[in-house]
Amino acid sequence: MAESKIPVDLFNPGQVFACLGFMELADVLLGDAEAGFDWSEKQAKFCLSADGKKNPFEEVLDFLKTTTVKPVRPAGVDGPWPQDAVETEAFPARLSELQDSTGKKLTASALPLLLKADGQKINVSNWLEGDRRKALKLFAGQQVAAKLMRNVLDGDATKSGTIGVKQLAPQPNDPFKTGPVGGRFGYDSRGAWDAVNTGSSLDEQGATLLVSPVVEALAAIGLEHTRPEFLSTYEIRYVVWQGKVPVSLARALFTQPHGLVPQGHFRCFRSHLGDDKQYKKCFPANEELSK
Repeated sequence: MAESKIPVDLFNPGQVFACLGFMELADVLLGDAEAGFDWSEKQAKFCLSADGKKNPFEEVLDFLKTTTVKPVRPAGVDGPWPQDAVETEAFPARLSELQDSTGKKLTASALPLLLKADGQKINVSNWLEGDRRKALKLFAGQQVAAKLMRNVLDGDATKSGTIGVKQLAPQPNDPFKTGPVGGRFGYDSRGAWDAVNTGSSLDEQGATLLVSPVVEALAAIGLEHTRPEFLSTYEIRYVVWQGKVPVSLARALFTQPHGLVPQGHFRCFRSHLGDDKQYKKCFPANEELSK
């Protein structure tokens, strides 16, 4: 079993979600993944191990560099579906979740995604509430899930100078470096902004922000099997834990650490999601002090 560590900012929700993405993909690609956090030193670390002798972070990054992105459409339903959409009988949500803002017609913007590379397949649909858990859906309006994922993986060909995971070529020992990303989901708090304080909407201005494409891609994957706790429409809570645990337990610890690990072996954080009804984004978190 190979084990590696990477630096992580525990106050950046996107980086913590991306650590879950590393864990989930390592479990699929290599098997028997275990993960946890270590804040015993000034720079917190995320620890990950999986079967085999390969660096699990490197294996996950290689998957991201070679993967293709396909939207997934419900079988037997006519709609404005992309030509490359993959049809599925087991659609993960009600069709009502694919309605546009008018509620009168279907839209392809929130279709689930299929990521595929080297014979491995990953489904991503956490912005839909088909499993009855509240979804952390940060994109809206004209944004399309498949295009956002392609942007953070491949760069946006319509915006000069933007990069994705493939152009950034992140190092497995420090993968959360930033770059000019043309489209993003909104997980990396380094790209958060407030229109009131900024004086305008950066989305409407078409501004290019410096965020980590690795964070944006892996956070979407990491939230597939777990979600943060919603304290309100615009505030979430998430948990990090000390020491490595299996994937199934890690998913539970992310929101429900009490009774699973001793007090002092976990830390809770709250993050604001912004007040814009159309374009939410994760802001840097505050830590909840232990009582």
